[in-house]
Amino acid sequence: MSISELRTDPISGRKVLIAEDRAGRPNDFESTAAVPTSDPSFCPFCVGHERDTPEALLELLDKHGNWQVRVIPNKYPAVLKVGTERSETTGTQLLSTQPAYGAHEVIVESPRHIQDLTELSIAELSTVLLVYRDRLRHWSRDPSMRHATLFKNVGHKAGASLQHLHSQLVALPFVPEAISNELQAAKNFHDQEGACIFCKLLQEEINLRERLVGEEGDFIAFCAYAGRQAFETWILPTRHASHYEQLADDQARPLARLLQQVVRRLQTQLKPLSYNLVLHSAPFGEQASDSYHWHFELIPRTAQLAGLEWGAGVYINSLSPERAAKLLREAGS
Repeated sequence: MSISELRTDPISGRKVLIAEDRAGRPNDFESTAAVPTSDPSFCPFCVGHERDTPEALLELLDKHGNWQVRVIPNKYPAVLKVGTERSETTGTQLLSTQPAYGAHEVIVESPRHIQDLTELSIAELSTVLLVYRDRLRHWSRDPSMRHATLFKNVGHKAGASLQHLHSQLVALPFVPEAISNELQAAKNFHDQEGACIFCKLLQEEINLRERLVGEEGDFIAFCAYAGRQAFETWILPTRHASHYEQLADDQARPLARLLQQVVRRLQTQLKPLSYNLVLHSAPFGEQASDSYHWHFELIPRTAQLAGLEWGAGVYINSLSPERAAKLLREAGS
């Protein structure tokens, strides 16, 4: 019988219960439910359907003039376009409302009707990763924006509404609470220890190798010590960098290889695989930070959030990160 453990994420302070007896063997995560498929003839992201989307903000073309990556405004944005006329803050002192300004973009990552980044070539995925960088650079030059969250929803359980491979970017005039909490925790650690907490965590993961999943060039992937979901995996640069906008051209290929490697290994364990990929990067308008470290968090959707998560903010993970990492390493051997 396994012993439940209470773990605390060293960055956010988030509490996670590791309770393996709740799930049994890893195959319990597999689902035989049918995965809905989409029809390319009705997909607004496919070639020939460009008129079904807002006008492109950016198109990367091949030598024949065909687009390979398109960046478009989200047709159903979560925020109001900057400059949209609306009244200012309304309501009471306790219950106030103000316009939700920002930018919401969709990055269509291939003209082909494919569903996952493992179906891209390394060169294609490298280009996508550099488009991420360049869109962040674009919004960092807008003085009204403070931060942008870049994310990918893959699979119905992860909130994807269209299967055609794409990511989204939401730029906001404020720093979201999750990032703000990470920034403060990283600053506190740096003030006390004189080091980056992410760099310290990286070194421990490399030394212990218990949760290590893979390494490519300047990047490392490991299962999060206090992962919210089974197989939650973080990808970080081994050289300190606070802003994803600092990514060099020659770093894109090893990052692409590692990202594909992690997703392919996850696909051997979780069928079908649904996941959220989220980029955490330092706010705009700030110089390189010695205390913060950009990173990707890849969160497979293996379990639904229930009472304890919603009511207490405490997560239950039914597969230890150590066993998850071992399964992922073995999947690549």
